Amino acid sequence: MDSEYLSFQHPEPPKTKIRLHPVFLPFAGCPFRCIYCSQKLQTGTDMLAAEKTAREVFAFLSSNFTRSRKPVSLGFFGGTFTAMPLKDQLLLLNMAHELKKLGAVEHVRCSTRPDCVDEKTIILLKSYKMDMIELGIQSFDGRSLAGSRRGYTGAQALAAADRIKKAGLELGIQLMPGLPGSRASAFLKDTEITSGLKPAAVRLYPCLVVQDTPLAVLWNENKFQPWNLKKTQSLISKALLRFWSRNIPVIRIGLAPENSLLSGILAGPWHPALGSICRSQALATYILARTAGKKIKQIFVPGRYQSDFWGFKKKNSSVFLKRGISTENVRLSQGELFELVFEPNRF
Repeated sequence: MDSEYLSFQHPEPPKTKIRLHPVFLPFAGCPFRCIYCSQKLQTGTDMLAAEKTAREVFAFLSSNFTRSRKPVSLGFFGGTFTAMPLKDQLLLLNMAHELKKLGAVEHVRCSTRPDCVDEKTIILLKSYKMDMIELGIQSFDGRSLAGSRRGYTGAQALAAADRIKKAGLELGIQLMPGLPGSRASAFLKDTEITSGLKPAAVRLYPCLVVQDTPLAVLWNENKFQPWNLKKTQSLISKALLRFWSRNIPVIRIGLAPENSLLSGILAGPWHPALGSICRSQALATYILARTAGKKIKQIFVPGRYQSDFWGFKKKNSSVFLKRGISTENVRLSQGELFELVFEPNRF
């Protein structure tokens, strides 16, 4: 009997190739400080006046476009964009709109809170050609939201997401597993709800204890225990598989490794390669599920996915070995498909 064959693409949906230029506005517009938040440490940036920020960003991106002729995506992060003073919003929106007309910017997004997005706000953003609104939802779970003092309910978060979708704007969702009061089941429920909303992008930021935050006080008083790295990796890997199966890109896992942030982390699931670890763990789970009950003879792995396949420090090796996958029967290929050859069934 001839060998059996199976081929498939990497389950992760393709990400946009356009470069994102982030503009950080720490604490700008935030109605209050969340229990875990230390924006200056997370971004390594102090708050700049909106007029100065708009002027500097316009000069940089217009000059960059003149040289490269390659447009970028522009994102406003770090604060609550739609709760900023209207004059500041208009300065930044007008700057982004002018860069779009110039051709230097192809896509514009902003991040905000679910309780700061009403119909009037959306109409304003659309008039300035905003493409995406990323909601810092963190969780839809009432216990998690209350424990982190977010100030809104899961129902409000759902309503805000629905409002953005109905307006024809792209929806981005930011989740924060491991918040005070959060459970594994609540996070997995969050991923289920998020998948149902079909956002254009998802970011996953595991909750960390950072110095000079209210959460650090609770941690020091033994009133909060963050999730460990192993639990976080396992749950995020499960979340990835759910999002990938719905063709939803996860564009960020964990905070960017700013030097100011690293020195301020007191506890929590921090790892510089967290995203890579979770993606490789999810890929291994996917491959093993697709090959269940079959004896693998050979696997051809696309060269660009070699690191994802074997995992960080080759951690997938021991898992694969139990299924007969080793360096002896794995070959790299130039294509885009994983191609598997199985031993023929014998009866």
